[in-house]
Amino acid sequence: MTDDADVREFDGIRLERVRDYVWEIPREGDMRVPARVLASEELLEQIGGDKTLQQLRNATHLPGIAKHALCMPDGHQGYGFPVGGVGATDVETGCISPGSVGYDINCLSGDSEVLLSFGRRRKIRNLWRDFDEQDAVVATDEGERDSRIRLYTETDDRTVHEVETTVGETIEATADHPFSTPNGMVELGDLGPGDAVFRHPFVGIEDEEPPEFTVLDEDDFADENPQLVRGLRERGLLPLKSTDDAFNRLLKLVGHHTGDGSFSREQSWFYGDPGDLKSIREDIEAVGYTPSRIYERERKHEIDGNEFERTEYSVRATANGFRLLLTKLGAPAGKKVESAFGVPDYLDRVADWQKALYLSAFFGAEMSAPAAMTAKNLYCPSVSHNRLANEYDAGERFMSDLMRHLNELGVRTNGLEEVERTTTASGETVRFRFGVKNDSENLIRFFTRIGYRYNREKQKRAVLAAEYLSRKERIIDERARIAEEVRALADGGVAPKDIKTRFDEVNDRFVERSLYGGRTGRPRPPRTFPDFDEFAETTSVREDMTVESEIVSITERGTKTVYDIGVEHEAHNFVANGFVVSNCGVRMMKTNLTYDDVKGREEELVESLFANVPSGLGGGGVVQGDTDAVEGVLERGMDWALEEGWAVRDDLAHCEDEGVRHDADADAVSKKAKDRGKNQLGSLGSGNHFLEVQRVTDVFREEVADSFGLFDDQIVVLIHCGSRGLGHQVCSDYLRRIEKEHGDLLADLPDKELAAAPAGSELAEEYYGAMCAAINFAWVNRQLVMHRTRQVFERVFGRDWEEMEMELLYDVAHNIAKKEVHDVDGEERELYVHRKGATRAFPAGRPELPSAYRDVGQPVIIPGSMGAGSYVLRGGENSLDLTFGSTAHGAGRTMSRTQAKQEYWGETVQNELRDQEKIYVKAQSGATVAEEAPGVYKDVDEVVRVSDELGIGDKVARTFPVCNIKG
Repeated sequence: MTDDADVREFDGIRLERVRDYVWEIPREGDMRVPARVLASEELLEQIGGDKTLQQLRNATHLPGIAKHALCMPDGHQGYGFPVGGVGATDVETGCISPGSVGYDINCLSGDSEVLLSFGRRRKIRNLWRDFDEQDAVVATDEGERDSRIRLYTETDDRTVHEVETTVGETIEATADHPFSTPNGMVELGDLGPGDAVFRHPFVGIEDEEPPEFTVLDEDDFADENPQLVRGLRERGLLPLKSTDDAFNRLLKLVGHHTGDGSFSREQSWFYGDPGDLKSIREDIEAVGYTPSRIYERERKHEIDGNEFERTEYSVRATANGFRLLLTKLGAPAGKKVESAFGVPDYLDRVADWQKALYLSAFFGAEMSAPAAMTAKNLYCPSVSHNRLANEYDAGERFMSDLMRHLNELGVRTNGLEEVERTTTASGETVRFRFGVKNDSENLIRFFTRIGYRYNREKQKRAVLAAEYLSRKERIIDERARIAEEVRALADGGVAPKDIKTRFDEVNDRFVERSLYGGRTGRPRPPRTFPDFDEFAETTSVREDMTVESEIVSITERGTKTVYDIGVEHEAHNFVANGFVVSNCGVRMMKTNLTYDDVKGREEELVESLFANVPSGLGGGGVVQGDTDAVEGVLERGMDWALEEGWAVRDDLAHCEDEGVRHDADADAVSKKAKDRGKNQLGSLGSGNHFLEVQRVTDVFREEVADSFGLFDDQIVVLIHCGSRGLGHQVCSDYLRRIEKEHGDLLADLPDKELAAAPAGSELAEEYYGAMCAAINFAWVNRQLVMHRTRQVFERVFGRDWEEMEMELLYDVAHNIAKKEVHDVDGEERELYVHRKGATRAFPAGRPELPSAYRDVGQPVIIPGSMGAGSYVLRGGENSLDLTFGSTAHGAGRTMSRTQAKQEYWGETVQNELRDQEKIYVKAQSGATVAEEAPGVYKDVDEVVRVSDELGIGDKVARTFPVCNIKG
């Protein structure tokens, strides 16, 4: 950076001061117009610290862009177009750019395999058809959890980097993709060789659609009590299909019960450790039955004449229907040693991953855990099974079928053997046994694809064993390569002493054995390689079944189409290729309450708001809509809310465009987008979206504040959220279409994330109609959140919302492209004004303003951080000339979410805000609070000061948080 009174330079981009707070990047090369940054010197230093200026300069290449590409005082790096950016393009000769309105990051190459529920894995590029019907595995502090996928994105031509670890596992990701590390989630660009990441060695079995057939129907229960049959039918268990979610859970339950369960009259008992029984309880509940609490008792046992006591834990289900269901599915009904039961026949018809559910649950109960045979080699995990001699054939067939199914899944076994015969009270008993072949590759396949379900201790041991064997094989492969190279050099005439100097990785003895020892097999690992027991003592497996692994290389692999998903769970991560990786607008409502009315009741208020206003990444809203409702919202916006009783007429009068974009076209919105919107209507979402109760602390322009209905110490409510998954899907849908249909335009842009459709094209019109429909959805979404907030205030304060004068001050969009008429070089032109993280700020007299504000100017709402307060501005007189009637939309980030979680601890932030500032914060997770900590944002006072000094947004009032809920 160069420093001069009127010139600044950041990473080769030169800015010249045009006037106070206005810096210009002069037009050069293929730039169609100059670019301008509106900032003080302090803010400019922050804006110049990332890729904002490069992205702003790239935006000047958009066809038809007018006057300047602009960055507001809160600007920071986005994707393609900077957040806080404004760009206006001609509606006839220009373009409309979804990339300049806003869309989410896309991270992984298409071959990355995502671990899904029930031990399935699927390439991320193949998730698009039904992603919102799938549950991904999420790594949490409490263990693995299944979480519904809510977001799916795809983008062409992103630079990817291949990450490789010490065990040879690889994944391709963009530099900004976060990875789980001992220091929290860290973006790939901040990692390098030698750094540690957490890996999830269990990868599961390739996903496939199960062949559909009826497993059980009412004919299988023809002799049973009709009431029992009715109970099964009401739970959706009759008919039971091979494609039912319940069938997958029952496969696990039957497998475990066959190994470590029993029946006692109508009761079904399961035995195991308490943590494992918790998972069994969850599956029993999921299929519609009520499990007992976990029981504990001391039991005496005798083995080979030795008596001992141990604590036995169990859980039971008392429903006769559940017992019959398990037995019909193959769980042995009587004493197992006396029974003729076998492996269920339906396993020959199901998908491989379903077969693995039964096997892994049985092995969790019955197979031995991984253990060292010699220092660096493992025993064969084995299964023993007892039958009376007169059931010899059934026992042999049961074990043989288990072996066959394992082999069909690619896991080889040793031969079946009869270990011993003993005489018991029941008669002569035969013990059978087989094991998993203990070559490393075979064991790794078993541990990472099948494993031990419902047995966390064995599965942790399997994770350790898989990691150990993978590291060992990696080293042996490298030593084998060196041995081959040693022999090749010798054959080429290189002297042994010279060969020894070429390889630092091995000692001289290894070179000599390679040359003269006559080695026929693969080399052994070096003596310095740890024994398995030593490795197990020094390597920990976390509760989420991950282990720490070192990165050995990060290599750029060019540009590829990349994908990302987002899950409901607050951990916001998922497992891909064994790596754990991460995954609007605003309105203000006034009240006649003062801070004294709320003081002392902050905690009650924040708890009630959090309980009643849906938040978080997943589904759930104030309204559970159907397709007709969603289409009504998309077409009619706030008019729909008024018709349905969710709004009053005055709400519409104080909303941008009265809450309706008449250019909206619901038919241009895909079915997938509509489906995603159905259960999110009236919800905050996640990230920086929030609902904040505030008090007015400062009034700067009394007359304007009076017109807005604001006064000192007044309680107001700020609601910041958007169109949720529907708007994201709209953007994703059209980005893909634009990339395919207008690749020629993209080829002329310096960044394909600026993806744009030519003005006047059919696709441009369709996108504009769909985007306007999404805007309508966002207005209604915020209206429903406001409606629920009114109800909460009524309950907490015991007064009607009308009595508390809970009225809308204004609602304005943040991420939008709108057709507007502006003066360009003395000529009135219709433009697409793209505002990405920027706010419209029209001055008095502009006809688009509501009548209530037409003579004073548009209210502008600038949220700050949850510890620094927010501002209400009015559109400034200079905004039309300088910024196409725009100003900042918030404080603007100075720190990535990944870095924020490294710098801040959510609980600490919450406690400090409460204890030091009397601000009460409630969020779905501590990570969310850390991501939004006050220290990760620019100084909102400085942002607003620049806006006020430039006359693009005039200060009216300042507010300060009282309580805040976040997604």
